Amino acid sequence: MNVIIYGSYGFVGRYIVRNLYNKVNLILPARNIKKIQEVFKDLSLINYVQINENDIQEPIYKFNPDIVINLIGILTETSNQTFEKVHFEITKNLVDASKAVGVKKFIQMSALGADVNSKSRYLKTKAMAEEYIIKSGLNYVIFRPSIIIGREQKLFEDFRFYSKITPIFMAPYDAKVQPVSVLDVADCFEKATISDIKNEIFELCGNEVIDYVELFKFALDFTGVKRVVMPVPKKTFKLLLPVFSLMPKPIMTLDQYYMLEKDNVCSGRYKGVKDLLGFVRD
Repeated sequence: MNVIIYGSYGFVGRYIVRNLYNKVNLILPARNIKKIQEVFKDLSLINYVQINENDIQEPIYKFNPDIVINLIGILTETSNQTFEKVHFEITKNLVDASKAVGVKKFIQMSALGADVNSKSRYLKTKAMAEEYIIKSGLNYVIFRPSIIIGREQKLFEDFRFYSKITPIFMAPYDAKVQPVSVLDVADCFEKATISDIKNEIFELCGNEVIDYVELFKFALDFTGVKRVVMPVPKKTFKLLLPVFSLMPKPIMTLDQYYMLEKDNVCSGRYKGVKDLLGFVRD
């Protein structure tokens, strides 16, 4: 079975690649071949393919894969990388190519809370991509994870960075999240790849619903950083957005505040980790 994974050397992609290694034939497109080869230097049987943003779909035409996995996404925008471009347009190009060559299944990394009516353009464009996939006629599996916890998670890196400049971290006590282990997420992608599961959306959450104070304390403990976590209402962050915008690496953007307005927990309307794996890691 030939499987192309886009976004394979990101945080989650690295786990998925290792899960699928030696079980399928992996084709990993990348703009930086040296970087991806360094990430997977201990894995020999992988086909790396050079791409650029103008021909991102070409490996699909070239290799005619059985399955395409799309993990490409951004949390913040740059001048040439918008949510619309990365989440929707790239997905559209990959879906169109997949349909043209008869891909058997398209597996998409979406986000919990994806909604075309969301004030958050991150969540809106994730939902737009979902709709395009579903309407394409391709067999699909769509995963909507809550915040994903594990080594190399960006949240932990951010805490290391900001702990150098502040003795206190503010955290909203009135917003909830349901973190899921990256190991569970990778296992779910593996299950979707090697099984006949199709045409379903899965919400991926852990066992516990916690507030952001608890999440921040966990992140600090995980990184070994000793800092005070100050509980504040989430509206505090909206008031501070003008200050954050002056930072070279803003703590929060307006779009991220819109995401914070709604709890990031599983709705129960879709199947989840336990339905796929039979268990949920603590």
